[in-house]
Amino acid sequence: MYNEISAEEQKSYSNNERSANTAQPDGSGESSNEIDLQNPVEEIRDLVGREAVLLPVTKGQKRPAISDWQNVKAERMDDPAYLAQLETGNIGVLLGSASGDLCAIDVDSDAAVEPFLNLNPLLRGTLRTRGARGAQIWIKVADEYPTLAKLKGKDGNEWGEWRADGGQSVIHGIHPDTQKPYVIEHRAKPIEMTFADIHWPEDLKLPWVKSDADLLAEEHGQAYSLTEQGRLLINDFYFVARFQREHRVLWEPLEAEFYQYSAGNGLWEIISEDAVKWQFGVDLKRAADQVGIESFLWKRKNGQLSSFVTSLCGLIERRDAFKKREPVIHLANGMLDLRSDPPKLLSFHPDHYSRNACPFTFDPAAECPRFIGELLRTALNEDDIDLLQRWAGSVLLGNNAAQRVLLLTGTAGGGKSTLIEVIEKVIGERNVAQLRTKHLNKQFELYRFLGKTLLTGKDVGATFLSEDGAEVIKALVGNDLLDAEKKFGTEQFQLRGNFNVAITCNSKLRVKLEGDAAAWQRRLMIIDYNKPKPKERITGFADKLIGAEGAGILNWMIEGAVKYLQDDEDYGDFYLTDDQRERVERLLAESDSIRQFVKYRVVPCVGSDVTVNELQQAYFEYCEDSAWHAANNQDFRSSINDLMLEMHHVGRRNDILRDVGIGSKSQRGFKGVTIFGGGQ
Repeated sequence: MYNEISAEEQKSYSNNERSANTAQPDGSGESSNEIDLQNPVEEIRDLVGREAVLLPVTKGQKRPAISDWQNVKAERMDDPAYLAQLETGNIGVLLGSASGDLCAIDVDSDAAVEPFLNLNPLLRGTLRTRGARGAQIWIKVADEYPTLAKLKGKDGNEWGEWRADGGQSVIHGIHPDTQKPYVIEHRAKPIEMTFADIHWPEDLKLPWVKSDADLLAEEHGQAYSLTEQGRLLINDFYFVARFQREHRVLWEPLEAEFYQYSAGNGLWEIISEDAVKWQFGVDLKRAADQVGIESFLWKRKNGQLSSFVTSLCGLIERRDAFKKREPVIHLANGMLDLRSDPPKLLSFHPDHYSRNACPFTFDPAAECPRFIGELLRTALNEDDIDLLQRWAGSVLLGNNAAQRVLLLTGTAGGGKSTLIEVIEKVIGERNVAQLRTKHLNKQFELYRFLGKTLLTGKDVGATFLSEDGAEVIKALVGNDLLDAEKKFGTEQFQLRGNFNVAITCNSKLRVKLEGDAAAWQRRLMIIDYNKPKPKERITGFADKLIGAEGAGILNWMIEGAVKYLQDDEDYGDFYLTDDQRERVERLLAESDSIRQFVKYRVVPCVGSDVTVNELQQAYFEYCEDSAWHAANNQDFRSSINDLMLEMHHVGRRNDILRDVGIGSKSQRGFKGVTIFGGGQ
């Protein structure tokens, strides 16, 4: 059949050159290293599997004799003419998915075969063939595997080849280099195994296991190039992408801030632009050391580093990164997931996107009897304690989805400020900022709130919510985007207004409504301290409670968070009792007392008139009857004209006659209305 070598000569080569490891599996020792020359196709198909696709190869060569060999389908193996063609020369096997995931490991050198088999004892039992040197190890792969790939050592020397899709291996015929037959070193069917179970020598550079540098170069191009004159050109995208891979950082465009994740405490913490530039400089020094090009060092100029930073912003931008999306509480010892019942403590993870942590560890057995018995129950009824617990729980969650402002009003020395101080300490004082109404419209005030979750105003005056700037509080809790400016910064940025707000006041607060009473009604919750203050004041009571019962107070707040989440699911808001809703209505009515007076005490009356002085006197009496603080003279006179026109469609006149001594005198007032003496 062969011109170059006869069947007898082939058998002689095989018998003389093969070792004892080619004996039959039954131990007979009979040599079985040759393919049946009378019917090689059938024998090869029985050996490698009937689903394998065989390829005609020119005698004494390795390359298939047909041009489209990579696209040959299994159906060709049923074609008698194709099978006859296979008989005329060498025979190859198409590898990979076309042949039922039959693959081969081609080891180039004899010296490398035994060490590889020692690494993979299972492969001693599979089909192994040989050409000029080394071995061809045949397997059926049960999972995903790479395509055809050259295998080299880390020193650059060739080791062999992984042969799969895109490749073929000659199994029968004459090797072109030695002019000797391909032989079977171990006759067995290819074993089935996973690609992951193959153990590769440590000194191999596996092409399917790519280094970060390889992946970066594939995606963004090489890190640098040199011109013909030797000038260094840097690929910004490569270094920026490497920075992103090596450092967990993000850019919050609303706040114009970089954040870096700390695995130790699970927090995303602000880092300055200068710190980012410095790290890029370190990366360039590392590049200089790795490739031995000193020019990298002279690229560490502000222009180049600023270019890196600009590109980095686009790559790592994450808008609204810290907007709370999950009911998970960041504690000192993990992330408490309230979606589980009971709550489950999880490990820290950057995907929680947390920048606010409670400084206490979770201890489910801890209690707080003094906090509840001496600070709460001595001052509040059970309904208000329950509302306070739910509010404290929502603060612990870190956002203000209900968009509420809590007011604690009433008895001086009743424990309002102590309570807020305790809650500040439990959520972490670094997460709290002082609320200063007078400054809210000033240039840099909002920057103070960046990264905070709770804004507090303690022991404020009665006008705290009626001063200029009070209207901003609605935006601070209303999920609005607020323009802010960093001191000594050059650009404005934006804050999302989802802060929790708590205000304590010993007297009745008055709200600057400016025609938006409905918005304030949606925002406010009031807890009224109306019991006498304790007879004995405990110095440093907040610190004492935190020291003795901090973990227990945390549990009380966690329980409140669970209750609040149920409220949110049931009502989309806090559940309020009738009394709690009425407090807000009374506060807003008192804050809008002039409107209330005009609405309930001034009525249309044909032929009647009333002076401004008479209206003001009646207004003071109305406030006294209602136990309200009356607006001052100036506020009353600046408001009454518009309210009378709006509500009764009468304008102010200057011809209202009133007797004064011996005659009458024209005064300012209104016609067609009179003062009604009844209550609301």
